[in-house]
Amino acid sequence: MTPWQRRLRVGLGLFVIAFAAILFVSIRRPVGPAHPDKTRRNDPKAVTEQIKGTILLAKGTSPDYKLDFERLVQYADGRSTLLGVKARVPQRGGRDFLVTAKEGEVVGEQPKVNVKLHGSVELTTSDGLKLNTEDASYLDAEGVVQMPGPVTFSRNRMSGSAVGLSYDKNRDTLWLLDKAVIQIAPDENGKDSAHVEAGAAGHARRDKYIRFERHVKVDRDGQTIEAEGAVAFLTPDEKRIQMVELRGASRVTGKGDTSGGMKGMTARDMNLTYGPDGKQLQRALLNGDGVIELGGVAGRAGRRLAGQFVDVALGPDGTTVTGLSARDRVQLDLPADAGTPARRIRGGALQAAGQPGVGLTRAEFSEDVDFQESSAAPKAGTPTVDPTRVGRGVCFREPAPPAGVRVARSGTLDLALKNGFTTIESARFGRGACFQDSAIVGTAREARYGMAAGSLNLSGADEKTGRPPQVSDEHATIEASRIEILLDAKKITAIDSVKSDMRATKPATPTAGAARAQPAPPGGNAQTHLPSILKEDQPVSATADSLVYDSSASHAVYTGHAQLWQGDVTIKADTIVLDDQKGDLSASGAVVSKMLLEQVNDKTKAKERVHSVATAKALAYDDKLRRATYTGAAHLTGPQGDLTADRIELFLKESGNEVDRLEAYVNVAMRTPDNRKASGARLTYLSAEERYDMTGLPVRIEEECRETIGKSLTFFKSADRIIVDGNEERRTETKGGGKCPGPRFD
Repeated sequence: MTPWQRRLRVGLGLFVIAFAAILFVSIRRPVGPAHPDKTRRNDPKAVTEQIKGTILLAKGTSPDYKLDFERLVQYADGRSTLLGVKARVPQRGGRDFLVTAKEGEVVGEQPKVNVKLHGSVELTTSDGLKLNTEDASYLDAEGVVQMPGPVTFSRNRMSGSAVGLSYDKNRDTLWLLDKAVIQIAPDENGKDSAHVEAGAAGHARRDKYIRFERHVKVDRDGQTIEAEGAVAFLTPDEKRIQMVELRGASRVTGKGDTSGGMKGMTARDMNLTYGPDGKQLQRALLNGDGVIELGGVAGRAGRRLAGQFVDVALGPDGTTVTGLSARDRVQLDLPADAGTPARRIRGGALQAAGQPGVGLTRAEFSEDVDFQESSAAPKAGTPTVDPTRVGRGVCFREPAPPAGVRVARSGTLDLALKNGFTTIESARFGRGACFQDSAIVGTAREARYGMAAGSLNLSGADEKTGRPPQVSDEHATIEASRIEILLDAKKITAIDSVKSDMRATKPATPTAGAARAQPAPPGGNAQTHLPSILKEDQPVSATADSLVYDSSASHAVYTGHAQLWQGDVTIKADTIVLDDQKGDLSASGAVVSKMLLEQVNDKTKAKERVHSVATAKALAYDDKLRRATYTGAAHLTGPQGDLTADRIELFLKESGNEVDRLEAYVNVAMRTPDNRKASGARLTYLSAEERYDMTGLPVRIEEECRETIGKSLTFFKSADRIIVDGNEERRTETKGGGKCPGPRFD
C-alpha cells in the first residue's frame, strides 16, 4: 500500500506546483506567436490569442520547464485558457514529469490563482507513474488539487482507480474519494501481490498513516483483511506498515493452513501489529465478540476460540500462534477428527503460551471452567443435541450426560498442547473439579485427565468442604486420598484412606419428572445384588489402604487393613474381594467376620439373633450356594458352638441370616453350647435338627466326667443323646466315674 500512496502523492504534488507555476508565468509574460502570419482572433471577447506556442523557462543553462500549447487565449477579466496543453517539467524529485490535457484554464491573481484542466488529463513521470482523468483543478489559495471524476493510475506492478481524487498540498494529504481500487501485481517470484478496495482511501504523510473508509477489503498474498474502516500507521520513512487499526465488522482470513497456525480472525474491532518487514503479522488485539480460527493437522478441521477480548501473538512466520490470552465469555471449540472426540471448553479467561516454529504448548482456563467432550454420533433421525445443555448431572444439577459424552466443571483447567490446539495431551482441572460421564461422577480438588489414555486421576481434598476425592457410579461411591480411573475400561484404583459405599441395583424405569441421584451404568440399568449375608436395601461400607474397582463388572478388591460392614455384619482382612453382580465375596489374610444370625431359643422356642464370629486365613462366599468357606486355621463361634478346623463351610438359608448347615474338615474341634467337646476329621451340623455328625479315626467327645471314642458319632445340641457307631475291632470306649449319668446309646 505504501508505494502507490507515496508515488502518487509525490507525483501530484510536484505536478500541481510545477504546472500552476508554468501557467501563471506564461500568462503574465508576453509571448510572441510562433507563426505571426497565422495569428488571428477567433474569440471576440479575447484580449489576446496565440496558436502553437511554446513557453520555455530556464535557470542558467538548464531548462526549468517547457509548456507547449495549440492555442492561448487571454481575457480582460484575467482569465486565460489554453488548448492542446502539454507541459514538461524535468527533474522534480529526481523525475521528469509530462502533463497533457485538451484544455487548461487559469483564473485570478496570486495568491488566489485557480488552475483547471479539462479533457483527457494525463500525468506521466520518467519512473513509470501514469495518472489519467477527465478534469483536474488546483486552488492555489488552498493548495488543493481536485479530480472529481473517474481516475486511473499505474506504476510498474501497481495500478488502481477511483472516482474523485483530492490532494491538499498544505496538509500533504491525498484522498481517493470514492470506489478506491488499488492492485499490486505479483513480483517475479509470484509473491507480494495485493488488491485493495475501499469506499475511500487517504494518505496523511505528516502523521504517517493511511485511512480507509466505507468498508475496506485487502487481499494480500493469500490473506484477506476486511472492516468498515481501517487506519494503517507507517514507519517514519513511510516504507513499511507498523500497525493497522480495523474498526467495525473486522475480519482477517487466510494464511494459516499449517497445524496450529492462525487461519482467520473476526471481531468488532482489531489492532494488527506487523514485524520489521511490514509484511508479517506479529500481534492481533480483538475487541468485541472476538473469534480466531486455528488450523488443524493436514486434512482435519480447525479450531475456534471466542472471547470478548482476545490478544494473539504470532511467530516470525506471521501464522504460528505463540501466545494467546482471552477474557469474558471465552469458548474453545475443538471439532472431532480421526480418533479424537469433539470438545468444548468455556471459562472467564484464558492464557496460553508457546514457541516460534512449535506453536502453543500450554493453556490455562480460569473462572468457572466448563468442559465438554463428545464422541457420540447421533442416530439417523435423532434431533441434534444442544451442546450448551448436554451433560450436566451431579456436576451441573441437570440430567446426566448421554453415552459418549463427558463433562467437567472446575475453577481452573491447564492443558498440555501439541501443534497448538490440534492435540491436547492432558488436562488438569484445579481448584475444585467435578468430572462426569454417563457412568461415573468424580470430584476432587484436582483432576488430571489423560485424554489419549482415557484416564482420570483425582487428588486433594476439597478446599471448601475438606472432603477427599470421591467417585460414584450407580453401584458404588468411593473416597480416597487419590483415585485413578480408566474411563473406557471403567476401572477405578483408589489409594490411601479408602472408603466406599456399595449398593444393589435393579432394572427400573424412572417415573416422569424423577431425577436420579447417580448416572445410569453403561448399556442401561444393569441388575446387581449383594451377597445374601447382606441386605439388598442398604449400602455396604468398606475401608482399606487401596481399592481396585471394575465398575462395568461391579467387582471390587480392597487391600491393606480392609474392612467391610453393613449393620451388624463386619468382615476384616488383609484383602477383601466383592462381586455384587454375582453376589460373591472373598477375603484373605487375617480374616475376621462377624454376623448376626437368627436361631430358635431352646427354652422360649422364639427366634432370637445371636452373634457369629469367625477367623481364618481366607474366606470365600458363594452366593449361589449361600456358602461361606473359611480355610486355614478356621475358627467359628456362634449359635452352633465354638468350632475350629482346617476348613469350615457355613451354609445359610435363603434369607441369608439363618444357618442351614455347617461342614468342617480336617483337625475338627467342637465345643457345644452345653460345654461338650468333640474332635475328629469331619463335622456336619444340621440346623433344623440341631444335630452334629462327626467322623474320624477316631472321633472323640468329652463331657464333664466321660470321654467317648468311636469311628462316627452323632449328638444333639438340646438333648443328652449320643449315637456312636464303632467298627468290629474296637466298637466304643467310655471312661468316667460313678457320679456321671450314663448316656443313651442308640
